[in-house]
Amino acid sequence: MGALHARNARRLPGAELVAVASTREEQALSVARELDVRACGYHELFAASDIDAVVLAARSIDHAARACEALAAGKHLLLEKPGATTLAGHDAVLEAAAAAGTLVQVGYHRRFDPRWQAAKRRIDAGDIGRPLLVVGIARDVRTPEPEDPRPTGGFLVDMASHDYDAACWFLGQEPVEAYAARQSAVYPELDAMGDLDNAAVTVRFDGGGIAALHISRTCPWGHDVRAEIVGDEGSIFVGEPAPAAIATHTHAAGFPQDYRELFADAYVAELEAFVAAVAGAPPAGAGLDDDRRAVAVGVAARASAVAGRPLAVGTDWPWP
Repeated sequence: MGALHARNARRLPGAELVAVASTREEQALSVARELDVRACGYHELFAASDIDAVVLAARSIDHAARACEALAAGKHLLLEKPGATTLAGHDAVLEAAAAAGTLVQVGYHRRFDPRWQAAKRRIDAGDIGRPLLVVGIARDVRTPEPEDPRPTGGFLVDMASHDYDAACWFLGQEPVEAYAARQSAVYPELDAMGDLDNAAVTVRFDGGGIAALHISRTCPWGHDVRAEIVGDEGSIFVGEPAPAAIATHTHAAGFPQDYRELFADAYVAELEAFVAAVAGAPPAGAGLDDDRRAVAVGVAARASAVAGRPLAVGTDWPWP
């Protein structure tokens, strides 16, 4: 993600890419050579006087600490989601942001995708009446080996935060309870780590709304992200269904193979909005309050998947 953002920033009008940083020196050097900028470590980057703003795309478990460091240095911040993997970590970021007084935008790129933006406009216009339910599908393409869940904070916090944010955005309600039923049938080694390869997550909201989400890391044909927003007068569909009555690995050519391909324009648009806001335009996209809402759902969902029962949103439930 850091390399993707750096490449987008390199060609973005109104901003100058100055440096890239990584805990892996060889990674920073490689991207720096490619983009003709300097490579450095995090501490050096945050302290640099010629840097106004930072795009932070570290490991998810490191986001909170790195964000606090960047904000303490007075930098504007585009923070990749999730902004933290615990509510305690997120509260520290909120406190640091309040003290810094700088701009913080969180990288929920679906809010910048034209398809998702059009759905939100139609919901707000009343085209489907009162929104009742969000049915979401988020499937990562299957890999030979599963991703280690520990640096990510778990699949139901890391990847699924996009789906929680979208559901909150579409419904305009506060989440109050989450329940996750999990499977580890493809990668059974994840079970003992408190993680999963597929889950069905149900989120209840204070206004009566419901989100029903399928979260998967085992999709055979590509990166598949869709949603239906059900209202009392109709439905809005976002994303394309499978091109055939059955979809398998043989249909991969009809699907983007990862999030960078599916949401390429949205990543550029969110960075454009961040640069514009740093220059004085009104902030756009998700803020820290939006991100905390998504993280809170994820914390409850990942603990619920292990506990096997619904859990209240807002408690910093332990995991695994």
